[in-house]
Amino acid sequence: MPKYVVISNHPPNSCPSANAVLRKRGEKLGADLPSLMQKHSVKAEIMLHLDPGHKIVWVVDAPNAEAVRDMIYEGGLGQWNDFEFYMASSLEWVTKATEKLSTIW
Repeated sequence: MPKYVVISNHPPNSCPSANAVLRKRGEKLGADLPSLMQKHSVKAEIMLHLDPGHKIVWVVDAPNAEAVRDMIYEGGLGQWNDFEFYMASSLEWVTKATEKLSTIW
């Protein structure tokens, strides 16, 4: 199954630790996230908070990029977070793919 890396980030005033409305939404999302991920066939391999900032790194397995995107939208995460979204490949795959390329310098 393909792997994706998602980095979410929010400003301090949108942090559930400081914002009462987002704290309630975050608590609900925390309870709903497992079923939401299951609905979209997204499996978390890694979910790490980057201390002391306001970033979370997710490494997930999903059938396609749309499944990850749809999970993010349906969970309302984009309402208080910015996202970077990447496909992820093993170094072995990247090495084999780049060996096929001609050098340019």
